[in-house]
Amino acid sequence: MTTKFEPKCILCVRKAIQEKYCEYHYEALESLRAHYEIWKSRYGDISWDDYLNRLQKMKNTGKWIKEVIEIELKK
Repeated sequence: MTTKFEPKCILCVRKAIQEKYCEYHYEALESLRAHYEIWKSRYGDISWDDYLNRLQKMKNTGKWIKEVIEIELKK
């Protein structure tokens, strides 16, 4: 008997769907990417890492976003 291996999200126990993230963490990543474009248009030349660092320090940044930021900053 063989068991089918289902990749898990690198941040939680849910099934990974894309880029090693579950649907919720992947949605957080996509939101980060979309809002980065908005930040660039407002703040000018802001790097991806600077953007992530600023968001990470904000009190109102959500838990899933902060978890994804931690992984993205390690890349």
